[in-house]
Amino acid sequence: DDNMSLTQWEQLKFALLERFTRCDSSSKLFEQLKERKQKTDETITSYYDAIIKLCHEYDPSMSQKMIISWLENGIKDSLKIPIKRQMKALSDSARTTQAFLKIAKDEQELQEENVPERKTTAPYIPYFSNTVSTTLKTPENIHPSESQHLHQTQTTNTREANNLYQQQKHFNVQQRSPPRIRHIPSQHRSFNLQSQSSTSLRNIQHIPTEHAASNNSSTMNMRQYGPCSICQRNNHRTIDCYYKKPFGCFLLAGTRDGGHSSKLKQHPSTNYNITSKFSSPIFINVQVNGKRQHAIIDTGSAVTIINQQLLKNIHHKKFMYKHKSHKSANSTSINIIGEIQLEIKIQGHTTLILADVATNIISDLLLGNDWIAENNVIVDSPQRHIFLTDKYYQIIATTPFIKPPDIHLPILLIDEITLPPYSEKLINVKTASPIKNTIDVLFEPTHNLYSKQILLANAILKMENNTSHIMIINANDRQRTLSKNTKLGHISYQTELNNYCILPVLSEDDNYQSTYSKSFNYKRNNTRKSGSCDPLFREKRKVRFTDFTCGKEHDEAQQHRCCLSRTISIPK
Repeated sequence: DDNMSLTQWEQLKFALLERFTRCDSSSKLFEQLKERKQKTDETITSYYDAIIKLCHEYDPSMSQKMIISWLENGIKDSLKIPIKRQMKALSDSARTTQAFLKIAKDEQELQEENVPERKTTAPYIPYFSNTVSTTLKTPENIHPSESQHLHQTQTTNTREANNLYQQQKHFNVQQRSPPRIRHIPSQHRSFNLQSQSSTSLRNIQHIPTEHAASNNSSTMNMRQYGPCSICQRNNHRTIDCYYKKPFGCFLLAGTRDGGHSSKLKQHPSTNYNITSKFSSPIFINVQVNGKRQHAIIDTGSAVTIINQQLLKNIHHKKFMYKHKSHKSANSTSINIIGEIQLEIKIQGHTTLILADVATNIISDLLLGNDWIAENNVIVDSPQRHIFLTDKYYQIIATTPFIKPPDIHLPILLIDEITLPPYSEKLINVKTASPIKNTIDVLFEPTHNLYSKQILLANAILKMENNTSHIMIINANDRQRTLSKNTKLGHISYQTELNNYCILPVLSEDDNYQSTYSKSFNYKRNNTRKSGSCDPLFREKRKVRFTDFTCGKEHDEAQQHRCCLSRTISIPK
């Protein structure tokens, strides 16, 4: 590696002799091999060649396994563990010295590329400085030798000063406050200073360097911090918090989920700048008992709830019947019929939760505060991600927010009907879940009815009191009977979201105005105009082939209508 620096013959001769000269003493070779370590500025190739040379000189028939053990023994500590891990992952036949050299070079390149950036925070400054240099001045009548001895004590570095403080408890003067010194006669002060300085130096000389460094680091680690204003933990400063954001407040309400907002001294006006994208519900993709499903993260719900319809479509274990009564935010009752153990998997990480089973919630799965607290979930609204952390608050899984999906509700037949052959009929239908307002929805028929030649059109329906009307056609040559609550299809729509962001109520203080919780109401701008489906057939007739599509006329009114295309009819 350093052949370009060998410009003189003497240098080249010395390098060649050192490289190819054979030592006759086996014990000397063994000692060299045992003590050979990679130097700080030594390259991997140079170290590798030196170890290979010593191994071949000591034992020309040394096995590859033994040579690799010598190579691993003397390599840098920063490379030792990664190299050993990768070497153990290889098969026995692949564990060669060439493989070791390649792995070592790759690891060194990675470590050189991933050099950690220097921290921008200010270095730690101890509360106690060198008490000798800050509180006492050199008396004029001190002997020159004593003055020189004192000067050495005054130039002691900060770490030695911290250790000196721990050994001299009677010096308790902080750097921030001016020292209070009693008037002591000059000769007496000189004597005390000399004896204390010499005693301190003797004590410091007896303390090993490693012990002093560890003692200083333990002193820094034992330092007590106040609670962090972001995550409420006591092991770091607020400015050093991992969850601190560079552009302002941390989360939507200024606290990490589970934090206590009353401890924050933050003016409420800083939370008013909330965009509309944060006011919609938080949807994420999860796996529920092995089935891919979207879920809502609801920090306002105390429990996790799953819809009964979703539970029927996933594999689950023992269902525990238990009647409960929950109230939603708009004071409507949620019917709970039991509990079930669910396996919620996010990015391969499995979590377990005991969820309530409801029959009348619109969402399929709602993850409440019990799941959030159990898994140390952090909701990062600005970054639009949630993070699952372990007990040491290390991130173990993360998933992004997704766009709110359209809500799908089944459409059921209200009454039992009998359809004569080749007939059509306007029937009454209903939804299984309540819809609060009168809205327009998109109806899509189920596919199993087409196989029975019972035809329904894709249509836009107006739902009033959870009911509507739709045209159905029997294209068979015999009558068909449909029982009550037959599923005809499903409707999809996007709800008018009335979501509220509740700001924390801060404690009353002289510096802050007393505030109350404010809420922001965000409504989607729904420009869809009402449409109606007119009956397409006024008289009974035979239908050979029918294709239903839902079109939209581009006129000024822009009203929807259902049209029948490619229809072959036979007159009566």
